Amino acid sequence: MTRRPRLRVRAGRTARFGHASGTQAGAGRSQPGAPPRGGARVRAVLALLRRPWIWAVTVALGALATVFSGWIAAIPAQLTDPEAAKDRIRSGSDFSLAVDIVRLDDEGKNAAFRGDFRPTAAERAMLSRPGAAATPAFDRLMHTRGAVSVDDLTVRLTLTGHRNQQINILDIRPAIVERTAPLSGTFFCVPPQGGVSTMTMVFDMDRPSPLARDAEVTALGRPFFGRRTITLHDREQRVVIARAFTADHYVAFRLNVTYMLGDKKKHTVIDDHGKPFQVTAISPGKGYRSVFSLQADYSVCRSAGQDLPAAARKACTPC
Repeated sequence: MTRRPRLRVRAGRTARFGHASGTQAGAGRSQPGAPPRGGARVRAVLALLRRPWIWAVTVALGALATVFSGWIAAIPAQLTDPEAAKDRIRSGSDFSLAVDIVRLDDEGKNAAFRGDFRPTAAERAMLSRPGAAATPAFDRLMHTRGAVSVDDLTVRLTLTGHRNQQINILDIRPAIVERTAPLSGTFFCVPPQGGVSTMTMVFDMDRPSPLARDAEVTALGRPFFGRRTITLHDREQRVVIARAFTADHYVAFRLNVTYMLGDKKKHTVIDDHGKPFQVTAISPGKGYRSVFSLQADYSVCRSAGQDLPAAARKACTPC
């Protein structure tokens, strides 16, 4: 007789399996009447936001954030000057300069040469025409042949700023290149016809160290830069009329300019397009080798000279 195998089941293991199964089956099920966890959190946050002190703290923190952000934004401007920073990347000179030798209404066109001036036939013909002394052709002749202004020299300086920062010109002072006895070669006598000067500053070139002074009618004025500066802003123009005069010497000079750009002191030099400015006094006793004189019709002729024929001397009225 064949025996059937018995299936043995231990009560403890079955109970444990049944308990575990029951636990897993019930895990994920909500108990009846229990609220969802997510909804409870939202309601708690909303309840917190309804409290007045929360809104007060929020507004205060926003105000503090605004103040701090303003401070942070202002830090770069305190650490570096924005205008100076812009100037560091701008090329070219701090200011440009146009230099012109001018004749004001109170000046004539008296001029002297180092040597004996001998005009060409074309130049002599131009000088003999009525009104010649008032023409640009006469001025060009004097300039190209190297004439030097007698008694005084007037210079017009047109300055234009090229920087974001303000430029303050502290001083304009002559730097003497040469100072000798007056020139005694040829003298052109073309005296002034009257008028009033309109100068900004003057330089007495007979002084050992000339400096810029106020232009006065009867006397030398106070130092021009004693109580003032000349200011220049970006693209701003200033015109300075400066006159150098002498009664005793021939003087060649340049102008040294000292100015401030921001907190930096700087220097530049002004001259007559690469060469020194020049002015000469009348030669003592008018001891010139030859003289050209202005006539009533504003023509100019030779009135004195060792080799001048008597007829020519008689035909030309001396100054």
